[in-house]
Amino acid sequence: MAELHGKTSPQHGWDHDGWLGLLPQENPWDEDGHHFFATHRILRYLREPRVQQALELEDLVGLERLCGRLSELVPAAPAVLTHGDLWKSNIISTTTGEPVFIDPAVSWTWAEVDLSMAYCTGGIPEPFFAAYHELRPPEPGWRDRLQLLNLRELLSVLAHFGPAGDYAVRVRDVVKRFS
Repeated sequence: MAELHGKTSPQHGWDHDGWLGLLPQENPWDEDGHHFFATHRILRYLREPRVQQALELEDLVGLERLCGRLSELVPAAPAVLTHGDLWKSNIISTTTGEPVFIDPAVSWTWAEVDLSMAYCTGGIPEPFFAAYHELRPPEPGWRDRLQLLNLRELLSVLAHFGPAGDYAVRVRDVVKRFS
């Protein structure tokens, strides 16, 4: 993963849209990582009927307010090649035990987006993060930002499944904390 994140681009996005689950992943080119993440990784989900069903108007307004503050909350970082759907079920091993990543939702964006999903969805052992940060030392406060950057995943789950589980509550908690 550290090697993948060593590949950089002058812009965030991808040369075409992709998929995250059953929903389109919007990947238009954007030189501003904060604008890209706000518009195409958070706000794009506010149009989804199941998200509108799961969240209250106050939540939606809070998400918009949070997106307006994103440049204060997340330090500027280069766009790197990301897996985009990095959770434990998308990491398997070959018959020889080598790790393999599957089911990507690729784009050029912040490395912390991949790290947030790996960390917040659980199941990836702490030595993974230690080894990664040995090769790519983190920006100060990286752990504090993980829940914020994981909003994309929480909103994606709501967009797919509606108000099931505690995902709406988790979104509200992030909005309260960061907006």
